[in-house]
Amino acid sequence: MRYASYSRRATALAIDSIWWTAIVLFIPLGPSTQDILMAPESYVSTILFWLAIGQCIPILVTGLMWATWGTSPGKRALHLQIVDVDTGRAMTVRQAGLRTIGYLLTFATCGAGFLWVLFNDKRQTLHDRIANTTVVEQETSGHAGKTELR
Repeated sequence: MRYASYSRRATALAIDSIWWTAIVLFIPLGPSTQDILMAPESYVSTILFWLAIGQCIPILVTGLMWATWGTSPGKRALHLQIVDVDTGRAMTVRQAGLRTIGYLLTFATCGAGFLWVLFNDKRQTLHDRIANTTVVEQETSGHAGKTELR
């Protein structure tokens, strides 16, 4: 297996952040500004709650994509695949679920879980370690456009 570099993974995350931002900006979540201003005593708690929800929804949608495609749109665009670290096979739905929980933890630590990729030979992040997965480069072979893992 050829493990994806930190920079390729970061680029995929940046691509995913674009559609995450679109979800958060264009799908109305929570109370209106007028409703918030009518209850100033709960202003801070309401804003914090809906910010947390706005961050969790894209992560949960990403988890569904992992379970369905074995990758995210950003990784797919860069021909990266998430696989079981021991076998190199596509991750299971269970691993996608564990990885999603780990992703929430990675973001809850202000992204510190991403730094783990710098300190292990399999280039795993915190969420990869939790799910026993890693991200690998895909090789496009000349056989009718099929994609194989390196």
